[in-house]
Amino acid sequence: MYQLLIVDDEKVIRDGLAGWKWGELGIEVAGCCIHGLEALQFLSAHPVDIVMTDIRMPFMDGIALMESLHRNYPYMKIIVLSGHSDFGYAQKATQNGVVDYLLKPVSFLELAGTMKRLTARLDEQKLHRHRLEVLTRKASQLTKVLRDNFLGRLFEYPLQGEGLEQDSAESEVLLESGTYTAAVIRLDRLAIHGQRIPERERNLLTFSLDNIMTDLWDSQQYGYHLVDKADLEVYLLSTGGDRQHFRAIVCQLHRYVGLFKSTFSVGIGTTVASPSAVCRSMQAAKSALAGNTEEGAVYTASPRMVEDDPVWEPDTGEAAGEEDAGAEPDAASRDSIILVEAKRYMRANYGRSLTLKEVADHVFISTGHLSLLFKNAGERFLRYLTAVRMNKAKELMLDNSYKVYEIVEMVGYSDPAYFSEVFKKHTGKTPNEYRGKLKQSRNG
Repeated sequence: MYQLLIVDDEKVIRDGLAGWKWGELGIEVAGCCIHGLEALQFLSAHPVDIVMTDIRMPFMDGIALMESLHRNYPYMKIIVLSGHSDFGYAQKATQNGVVDYLLKPVSFLELAGTMKRLTARLDEQKLHRHRLEVLTRKASQLTKVLRDNFLGRLFEYPLQGEGLEQDSAESEVLLESGTYTAAVIRLDRLAIHGQRIPERERNLLTFSLDNIMTDLWDSQQYGYHLVDKADLEVYLLSTGGDRQHFRAIVCQLHRYVGLFKSTFSVGIGTTVASPSAVCRSMQAAKSALAGNTEEGAVYTASPRMVEDDPVWEPDTGEAAGEEDAGAEPDAASRDSIILVEAKRYMRANYGRSLTLKEVADHVFISTGHLSLLFKNAGERFLRYLTAVRMNKAKELMLDNSYKVYEIVEMVGYSDPAYFSEVFKKHTGKTPNEYRGKLKQSRNG
């Protein structure tokens, strides 16, 4: 039986495909995953022959998944089952070795034909592929184990002499630059709330962190990384001494806040001149993150209030371009970060029904906590949302191509009468009076 992995964020489609009579084609469903990262974690422990994937999915979409599979599992067969006939998607799929691109809804007759042709090809390649995958996997796993063990020791205590050179060569870690800087990345929700993570979720988070850092750090040739499963922290080694790489990581990590349900803080150690001193740099990074020393710097991924595209920047209190020491943000700073993100989310979603609970869920706190944050800032949730909607309504009033009832819907209201009442309270005029005043001002 050939093993099939189904990857789709729609439960109805996953269940429908999983329940089909695959056995008649010599295929068995090995598992179902919601997005690309979950699929990669599954494949690390359960190699399959065929992956059937959607294109648009959260955290890691089908294109990124295909690129990773094409790179790491070159003999795995990929079939795209998508609701989008975009030529760009099809071109990307072809570049990454996809054997077929099917459009939803697909008939089971068409699907069966595709699978019969595919299994025939697999029969021809099976023996050779199996031997090559086993050898490649063993070599990759051995290198990964050796590298993690070596980096763990390098970060912990000074390594010197021939032992350092031999272990570096065996683990394929190049230490030939003139400067080295260590850093540690922390999940803030663990540090702030002291959450205990179930083993299953811990394994997924560890795998996701490892995969993400491989793409963001190692593949960019900035250096090397190590994930500490016990503390869910990431240790980074920069082999060029360029601290801007660490700032770039903070900016890129905002894409994964939803996956990890947390913001991130990065403690950066001092730059040292030899591999044997890397442990000193790591100690400085950990101490800076804990706020116990001024030797090092701390950056916290925190959103600026940008209307459409949130920008994540260092939150250290330092002037641009400086490398001053930072300290762990206090509770008030963290609450401010949460409130800023809540407001950004409200500004991005004002045009539909929006509840306190939805916004609270987005920033991973309770509704009571979010209400308190607004209150402490001298505001109220509904008052802020209304102000956002009214300001947008006034802006839309400038465009005479919009009818008032259209503006009502565009700013998140369903009852024109209620909108008019709120609008008058906010501006002192009804929508028609306000638009009439605008016309007078233009004609005058």
